[in-house]
Amino acid sequence: MIIDKDYILKHFADVIMDVHVELGRKLVSIGDLLSWEKGTILKLNKTSGEAVDMLVNGKPLALGEVMVLDEKFAFRLNDIQTKAALTEMKKDNLYD
Repeated sequence: MIIDKDYILKHFADVIMDVHVELGRKLVSIGDLLSWEKGTILKLNKTSGEAVDMLVNGKPLALGEVMVLDEKFAFRLNDIQTKAALTEMKKDNLYD
């Protein structure tokens, strides 16, 4: 399938998408959640220096790195996920 970018821009350019950058994930029980207090540290599933996920409308789209630009956090897009990688994430129930 060939994507016509001009067609997409003409018809969908003003559609708003929800973009998040996710540092990592962790499943916790309600009991653990209720035991949290100020200063609690959560270990996430990503390691320091590992690429983080960019989600569009809650679905993974790209990988990149967090950086600081003009004293604000920024995201450098390093790789757009392939259809095969996205399919594998879906099979593993990482993103529903």
